[in-house]
Amino acid sequence: MLATAERPATLARPASDTPAEEGPSPNSQLRELVAASALTPAVAMTIFNRQLGSAACSETEWRGFTAEPGSERYRPISAEQLAHAIAQFARIGVHRAQA
Repeated sequence: MLATAERPATLARPASDTPAEEGPSPNSQLRELVAASALTPAVAMTIFNRQLGSAACSETEWRGFTAEPGSERYRPISAEQLAHAIAQFARIGVHRAQA
């Protein structure tokens, strides 16, 4: 008889907000960008969604991107999505504070 160790079923959760490399994570960079804008979450999401067409994020997804790691809402943002956010906010004159 072969012994097999089964792991309990867990939800597939992306890596934490702590990056493997030194520096802020994409989600924390997005939070900094939104904070620097001083815009309401709804307006910040509208700016983020510009030029995304059918790939635009929903309010739930946006809240996940800007949630703190460890919260149930948290969703990781990709490097490509962060680059898009930086470009869109730069168009209106908002830049992230450099650490």
